[in-house]
Amino acid sequence: MKKLALIILAVISVHGHAQEGWQFGLNISPSYKLNMAKLQGTGLRTNTGGYGFNLGVPVKYWFNEFTAFNTGLDFEYSAFDSYNNGYLDSSFRFNSLHLPLMFNFHLSGSFYAMAGTGVNYNLRVTDLNSVQSAVVTDLTNKVQPYLGLGVNSLMEKDFGTFEVGVLGRYQLLDIWQADKKPFQSINSHLLTIELLLRFYI
Repeated sequence: MKKLALIILAVISVHGHAQEGWQFGLNISPSYKLNMAKLQGTGLRTNTGGYGFNLGVPVKYWFNEFTAFNTGLDFEYSAFDSYNNGYLDSSFRFNSLHLPLMFNFHLSGSFYAMAGTGVNYNLRVTDLNSVQSAVVTDLTNKVQPYLGLGVNSLMEKDFGTFEVGVLGRYQLLDIWQADKKPFQSINSHLLTIELLLRFYI
């Protein structure tokens, strides 16, 4: 019995995904955001927490049972809200298109490492405050490449494959264009921690 258990454990530990070729699916993934800002000149740093989600169509291509390439197209929403005495004082809202370019590498059992890059394109960025709402998309670097690293697990069912994981993304460019007021003295980068919830058919 002990030998049988060891054999089963060994088989599970080297088992990869049993499919090759293309998979298409649906992505509905919530995320936590961190806007890491640095005031130029003084070096003062502030971190503002936010939230968001991705909604779109993921595409996975399997080179073999142990390695895959992840891409697709998502709509991504991000918000950074500041409250004063329970009332919304100000908020930055980002609406963007998200194109991931990630590789999956088999670790053990149903677990895979994820590493790669991708890009966000800002469609609309809004600055909300208690006085007015202003569209500030033209003040941003609209194309935002990032580096990503994470881990996921694939669970095969009769009707498809579930993917659950955690992915960290760090945007390489400043949110704001350096020569545009009033943000020319602020250097800001986004860190995203995304809970991956994907289903493939």
